[in-house]
Amino acid sequence: MDPIFLASAAATWALNKLLDHLKETAINALLRSKGLDKEVKPLIHALNRANLVLGGVNAGATGTAGVEIKNDKSLAAQIRLVHDQAVKLAKYLDVLEYYEIKEKIKKMKLKEGNKITSKVKSSITQLAHPKTNIKISDIQSIAATAKDLHMICDSLHDALVIQKLTELRIVTQNKSTDTRETAENFAGTKDFERDEKADILKQISASASSGQKLFVLPIVGDGGVGKTTLAQQVYSDPSLKDFNIKIWIYVSANFDEIKLAQGILEQIPGWEHKNTKNLNVLQSEMKKYLLTRRFLLVLDDMWEESQGRWDKLLAPLTCTPIKGNVILVTTRKLSVAKITNRMGAHIILKGMEKDLFWRFFKRCIFGDENYQGDKMLLDIGKDIATKLNGNPLAAKSVGTLLRRKPHMDCWRIIKDSDEWRAENEGDDIIPALRLSYNHLSYQLQLLFSCCALFPKGYKFDKDKLVRMWIALGFVMHERKKLENAGSDYFDDLVIRSFFQKDEQYFIVHDLMHDVAQEVSVLEYLSVDGSDPRKVFSSIRHIGIWTGIEPSETVEEDGIQYDNILESLEGLMLVGENDENNDMLKCLESLMLVGAYGKNFSEEFVKILAQVQYVRILRLSVSATDINADVLLSSVKRFIHLRYLELSYTYTSEEHKRPLPEAICKLYHLMILDITHWSGLNELPKGMSNLVNLRYLLVPGTGSLHSQISRVGELKLLQELNEFRVQQESGFNICQLKDLKEIKGSLSILDLQNVKDKAEASRARIKDKKHLKTLSLSWGGTNKGTAMQKEVIEGLKPHEYLAHLHVINYSGATTPSWLEAVRYLKSLQLKDCTELENLPSFEKLRFLKKLSLIGMSSLKEVKIDFNCGGASTASKSSDEEELELSEVEIAKCSALTSVRLHSCKVLTELNIKECRALSSLDGLPSSDQLVCKIEECPQLPSYVA
Repeated sequence: MDPIFLASAAATWALNKLLDHLKETAINALLRSKGLDKEVKPLIHALNRANLVLGGVNAGATGTAGVEIKNDKSLAAQIRLVHDQAVKLAKYLDVLEYYEIKEKIKKMKLKEGNKITSKVKSSITQLAHPKTNIKISDIQSIAATAKDLHMICDSLHDALVIQKLTELRIVTQNKSTDTRETAENFAGTKDFERDEKADILKQISASASSGQKLFVLPIVGDGGVGKTTLAQQVYSDPSLKDFNIKIWIYVSANFDEIKLAQGILEQIPGWEHKNTKNLNVLQSEMKKYLLTRRFLLVLDDMWEESQGRWDKLLAPLTCTPIKGNVILVTTRKLSVAKITNRMGAHIILKGMEKDLFWRFFKRCIFGDENYQGDKMLLDIGKDIATKLNGNPLAAKSVGTLLRRKPHMDCWRIIKDSDEWRAENEGDDIIPALRLSYNHLSYQLQLLFSCCALFPKGYKFDKDKLVRMWIALGFVMHERKKLENAGSDYFDDLVIRSFFQKDEQYFIVHDLMHDVAQEVSVLEYLSVDGSDPRKVFSSIRHIGIWTGIEPSETVEEDGIQYDNILESLEGLMLVGENDENNDMLKCLESLMLVGAYGKNFSEEFVKILAQVQYVRILRLSVSATDINADVLLSSVKRFIHLRYLELSYTYTSEEHKRPLPEAICKLYHLMILDITHWSGLNELPKGMSNLVNLRYLLVPGTGSLHSQISRVGELKLLQELNEFRVQQESGFNICQLKDLKEIKGSLSILDLQNVKDKAEASRARIKDKKHLKTLSLSWGGTNKGTAMQKEVIEGLKPHEYLAHLHVINYSGATTPSWLEAVRYLKSLQLKDCTELENLPSFEKLRFLKKLSLIGMSSLKEVKIDFNCGGASTASKSSDEEELELSEVEIAKCSALTSVRLHSCKVLTELNIKECRALSSLDGLPSSDQLVCKIEECPQLPSYVA
């Protein structure tokens, strides 16, 4: 892509982000308070003018406005300077905001505490001169940077005037990806089976008939040609039903016999997991659990060419007495095929046959393999198809691009583009994939480039990746929540085949990963011990993936570890060889994932000491690491942090550690992930200082959330799994009032500490529109029945709540609002010992699961709409709409009758320990019903 266009797109994005920031009321007030308001107005004017000019650059660079911009290196450099200065100014503003938040927190604490020992004079002194407030030199730097940016914009405008671009009409690029596709990945290859599939099935059948114990068949082909898809088609073919066990392993470049053995064992039904890294033990387990049953094993994307390592993995698999076992290997290298099958048998997979590929390509573009519409488009499409060499991945990628631009001129430009030319590429498919990348909006390019930070084969969690995008400031939207906008961007990349679904995760095809690394090589660096990569001084994001499990001999773990350590030393050398280099200082992402040893730790500590502006930090720390304390104490310096993920492991109780209190001073922090902090049973006291926190991910079920004092200060928090009401200050139920963004599930415990309905109402539960599950629980003995009735009335949720649990409630009736929560899917009433009446299920027609446990005063469960005064027609309609399919009733000692006449779609009924139950009527006669009744002696024997 044209360097001027790339520079312009990046600068435009940075300017828009800065402009949005400067428009915020809070930022304007902050700048005025620092005497910087005079710089802001002319700066905004300059930024807007620069945006207008850069719009012309984008139009000219792409030829869409009829004006071409010559490839002027000095112009591209000036545009990049605009970007750099905008980013620099944003960082200064970030510092300013940090200390402003710190001042507000100090004021709030002084106002809230106001203890007798605090003197007014000392308070005023602290407010006027906070010890760590922003320096005068920092304010001067902001003013100077604003002035420089203004001057650069003037210079850029003059340079473009020389190129006669002032009369360019502004071509507005579509900056949004809100347009959704109406079909989900309709370009799937499942309907386009290759001839090679029949050949593979035939060879598998022949190997079994010949009495062969283990048959290894490699599938060899270029990247993206469909090797994995072909293996999947074979793997799921109904004719292979005689295989007792089927196992799928993604191998990739890092061949590790221990990890592969573990991966195989984990997919064997009945295997009891053993935490061992001893290959002999693992192979013994494989013999025990695998070799008594016929198996099909797929090793996908294998690169290892060592005969010895292959034989070591294969050793336990060749000892089987069972005949007809099969291993399928997919690989791009013929040398791998020769190692895995010494007899030379293998399948060579080339591109799809021409006619089949054309039908597949039409499916990718039009959603219809038999499309015969626009003849001109079809003619150009055929020419484009010939450039793809029958490669399905290329067809999906380029097909999606063509589908979004169904115009002859656009297709012609794509067909005639120089981007098809391979530049000494080993894979002809790369130019086609790069073409699809180049035609993404800059926003999507920015987001996809992040994938270069992760190793090949990495399984992406969508929500986690979106949170990282948000932390880096890569997601902007005027109308949508950041999470919703990021989710839409991710879905757009999935539709365009940049991500592929892999069960509950997503993966990036190896070739797509190559594209991500290629286009982001100057900014992103992933270090995983495979191939050493050149380190550029412009690198801003580094991911280090050791892939090593903790052990006493971690320094001896081989070439992979040595390569990673060498890469770390290379990072240090880059800085040493260039006095002006600020790569480590300006890093925005730094991830260290996995275990490591002493030498590694020492090098990493040196790197961490130079980092200043990091926004994402993922850090794995072990108690055995001699620099554990140094690493953890370093975190407090990173005031720009938005995303912090800390993993801590220890082997003995003496090494158990609490979370550092200093984390509570990271006021910009949006995501704190401590899910893998071993033995964590308490949170720092100042968690409520993290006023920008959106997610706090903790170990276990989320009970640690209940420890946050004054959690109501975290107004942006989106997940609060548990809140325990206490009489202590900072834990009253009113803390929930302003938490309108929380979603998922919320458990409110110890509701006996709520005084009355008015106090309960101040929690504003009904305002939490994103909440899906609500649990209300009272502790201790059931006292104050009338008061509990009042309290639960004040806790009314919104009508779209999906799941409600009420525990240890002592009221005699359910809350009046229950029937108004009409979209409820499940209802659990547990240990509500005084409850005598149930709600009208006729109004809860979307309810699918009902659970009644420990309801000792409940005498009757009646879900029978035939007993009212409504017309027959309305009764029938209501009965048909009721979706209740699962009913659980247990430990209801007074229950005598259950009537389920209106449960027409009931599929599961469990009744246990209801000793007074003597009548059960209305069960549907459907064969789908599973009825389990235990310890109900009064029921007629035929029912039980």
